[in-house]
Amino acid sequence: VRENAPDILDIPEELIRDGDTFNIIRLNGLAPMIGWAMGAATGHTVVALWREERLYLCESTTVSECWPTNGIQCNPYSTWVKWAKEADMHAVWAPLDRREGARTLDANKAWSLVDQLVGNDYGYEVVLMGWLDTIKDNLPCVKDRVNPDFCLEAETFELLFSFVQRVSFDAARVFVPAVQQRAGVPFNSTLLQAYHAAALKGIMPTEIFSIPEKDGWLYETTRDGKPVVSTSMVCNVFVCNVWKAGGLFNGTDVNCGDTSVNDNYKLKMYQDPELRPDICKEIGPENPNCQIIGKYSLRLDSQPGVPPRYNYVPLETLGDEEMFGHCPSMAPDYLAPMDC
Repeated sequence: VRENAPDILDIPEELIRDGDTFNIIRLNGLAPMIGWAMGAATGHTVVALWREERLYLCESTTVSECWPTNGIQCNPYSTWVKWAKEADMHAVWAPLDRREGARTLDANKAWSLVDQLVGNDYGYEVVLMGWLDTIKDNLPCVKDRVNPDFCLEAETFELLFSFVQRVSFDAARVFVPAVQQRAGVPFNSTLLQAYHAAALKGIMPTEIFSIPEKDGWLYETTRDGKPVVSTSMVCNVFVCNVWKAGGLFNGTDVNCGDTSVNDNYKLKMYQDPELRPDICKEIGPENPNCQIIGKYSLRLDSQPGVPPRYNYVPLETLGDEEMFGHCPSMAPDYLAPMDC
């Protein structure tokens, strides 16, 4: 518990720059489950952008009992913080590197992408794809003191979603369109038809979901509630694409589509924690990030997993097409190569 912390840490807005992120977890069950599966400290992320001397936080999210608007959106910073506090969120500010010569974001180019995407529905079609990088080393297990671990197996998806597709279009969205995309079949195909088409190409049902998601793949989704064919992005994929559009990766063709929620804050492009503002050090002297809301302490460098967890993957490795597409995430140790 954060003792003596204010309800909202009043960070002067002028300290926040284009491309900075706010990383969030809400202790509602879903976000901790996402964090547990991926080995992340958070379940959501948003990106800061200035426009006409006003600061916005932009994100891909869903309308719910705790959030009033749906899809890809940008809200004034003060409004966002108010809503996040009312929703009992925990959020830390992660500023980009401020040193001379560090990479910076071109806000105009970033806004050009954001303006094209605002109103798009949340990326349900790809929500599992940044997590499922391997055939078995991302699937959760139930631990037993006596018997061997009981783990979810790849074969389960074929049985489960073949049934789900028959009874709930919405529930099937989290898996079936991604398989159809990889199999190269129409989105009105059945899952079994997709598996069959993939098998004819030599792709087995147990491995198709581990094929990395590609930027630019199009899905049937909605924009402002109306059907469209467009890209599909979850929160971290959206933020990564904003960075890419704004030139933060120096033209490197980073494949944002296959990132998971903690891949973004692993990248070594954030400010040295020792240089964080005094107001942040006073409230959280041990926290390398600046927590703006939340009853409990949130640290991006904390467990689960083996350190380091934050700000350590060199940007020079981003040219590797498979960088984000081969990462295991098995609890409780989350052992993975250093480029994961």
